[in-house]
Amino acid sequence: MGAADLNIPVATRVISFLQPPLSGAIPAAIIYEPGNAASEAEAASIERAGPLIAGKGTLRLKRVAANALGQLAGVRVAFVTSGLRDMEAQIAAATARQSILTITSDLGCVQAGHCAVAISITPRVQITVSRAAAKAANIQFGSAFLMLVKEI
Repeated sequence: MGAADLNIPVATRVISFLQPPLSGAIPAAIIYEPGNAASEAEAASIERAGPLIAGKGTLRLKRVAANALGQLAGVRVAFVTSGLRDMEAQIAAATARQSILTITSDLGCVQAGHCAVAISITPRVQITVSRAAAKAANIQFGSAFLMLVKEI
């Protein structure tokens, strides 16, 4: 697992703390940039991690190119691959409009308020939540979860 790869077990736990909880088949997107080797590799590693169980639901993954955000209709969760800095603002606008939870391994995306949750694994697992991005997307987590994470 490369440094940029998302920690999928932690990501699925994060999803299980959403309020109200998701259940059943959960439409999920992997937002990536075609032609960007790091982004494509991370997308492939997320796909290989399946089947992804989050609480009472199972994620149904599909890749969505960062330049085709219209394909996010109906999606509830989006994994934002690293290396998309130039497109984060557009991704944030598209996902916030549709109340999509965004999860990434790129802390910069959360610090900029473009992604709701970042998961870093070095030196230890750290979950960082952007209050601004979560509020913009009307995303809410249980209070017990918020006590365990770093909010910015």
